Amino acid sequence: MMTKLNVSIVSRTLIQKAYDNNVTISNEDLAKKVIEIFAQHDVEVKTSAACIAWYKSKMRKAGLIGQSASAKSIEVDLDSIEL
Repeated sequence: MMTKLNVSIVSRTLIQKAYDNNVTISNEDLAKKVIEIFAQHDVEVKTSAACIAWYKSKMRKAGLIGQSASAKSIEVDLDSIEL
């Protein structure tokens, strides 16, 4: 099934895929990959390493990738804690 995608969706999908598969890829290389994907469909787009960094930052803050610096939480069975 084909779906219409924009630069944001493709960028975020590639970022997520890299994190899910523990693949280290630079922001520059991710930006080039996004441009390449669109070029394969005869669509010229512009994106940059800075754009990829921005998407990553937003995704981290939303808890979608990595660990947010403000995410200080644990999982614990509160009934098992003794006073």
